[in-house]
Amino acid sequence: MAATKIELLENGVWVATESLPHLRSVNLGVYLDTGSRDETPANGGLAHFFEHMVFKGTPRLDPLDIVRRFEATGGQINAYTTREQTCFYGKVVDTAVDGALDVLLDMVFAAKFDADDIRKEKDVVIEEIRSVNDSPDELSYELFGEAAYGPHAVGRPIAGTEKTVRGLTAAALRRHRDEALKTTPVAVIAVGRVDHAAFAARVRKYFGLRGAVRARRDAPLQASRTTARPAARAPLARTTAEFQARHIVRPRDVNQATVILGGPACPWSSPDRFPLLLLHCALGDGMSSRLFQNLREKHGLVYSIFSSPEFLSREGLFSIGFATDPKQVGKAVHEIGRELARMRRKGLTKKELQEAKDNVKGGILLGLESTGSRMSALARRLLGDPREENLKRVLQKIDAVTQGDILRCAREYLQPARWASAAVVPKGFKTDLGALLQKA
Repeated sequence: MAATKIELLENGVWVATESLPHLRSVNLGVYLDTGSRDETPANGGLAHFFEHMVFKGTPRLDPLDIVRRFEATGGQINAYTTREQTCFYGKVVDTAVDGALDVLLDMVFAAKFDADDIRKEKDVVIEEIRSVNDSPDELSYELFGEAAYGPHAVGRPIAGTEKTVRGLTAAALRRHRDEALKTTPVAVIAVGRVDHAAFAARVRKYFGLRGAVRARRDAPLQASRTTARPAARAPLARTTAEFQARHIVRPRDVNQATVILGGPACPWSSPDRFPLLLLHCALGDGMSSRLFQNLREKHGLVYSIFSSPEFLSREGLFSIGFATDPKQVGKAVHEIGRELARMRRKGLTKKELQEAKDNVKGGILLGLESTGSRMSALARRLLGDPREENLKRVLQKIDAVTQGDILRCAREYLQPARWASAAVVPKGFKTDLGALLQKA
């Protein structure tokens, strides 16, 4: 059985391990609880650029040293940036944990930010931004954020724009790193065949800490009893993004119309998260969902169609995405509207609700077979709401959802007349998505 141990270090950094001794691998992660929503308009893309730049070396490791420490024994290293978090992670065999941990910590907290590296990596990131503009799926997602939230940071591209990336400096990168060292909530996590005491001691040594904080199995997220009694770092101050029903259409040299429709949902901490997950499962998650069966199997309007709930710290979105022949967009939106209206009228039958519960719970349990999924869940528990990210409690909350909860959430959140939209379309596309949603 997995043993989870958690410590809060004297500098406010969380350290956690989940021991799975039957494995020979370990997933390691350094999580910074900051992302694109914490940026100003002038420094858009800073968190994402920081993610890139830490791979360019430290005073004691060059870029090839960094990747070799992971790949030499068959492992891997990578990173990602979201609206609210940056993660640096890798997977190695258990005998390589110490060296891999040292590399991750040195990357994140001691990158050198050489001027020539910054110049070259700006070009790389700008090519990444341009690649999004060439991908209808990715571009429509970015445009939908802009449509829903306008100029607020939540609605801006995670990678920034060519202009903001060109303006980023070494000083801005160093400030970002200094905040990670001192004030940004941080978690260092390992899941797999790992010894907690040795792992925590190595993290503590890296930060130059001498005290000891007692670790406990399945610990609640509270500081252990010590003389110093360390305090967790406060979450970053964030303003709520105001949703508005804007509609953005971007012509491109494409043959299909790629469309995203959606409206406001709830934040991660809301009790409505669980009914919305179940509603999403029945409506647009997979080939058995209502949208797939109607729009693809029955009418042949789309190749794929999906719904997508997104839960952030202060707001949320519920969206539906599809791609189709431009001439079929109106019919596709009409059929989507019919399914939403059906859900608002009747919700889910008892059988459908149970099937959705079994599906969602099964997905969670299957995720336990992935050390990466376990690590992500542990990071959410450490940096998010500690009351929520407990497997037993999450399963109980899913089981507790009623047909009435589903119906209430469907009537509150599935209101297409109040939704925003974004589409990447062929040149000459004339359909008014806002008008279509008003009729849906």
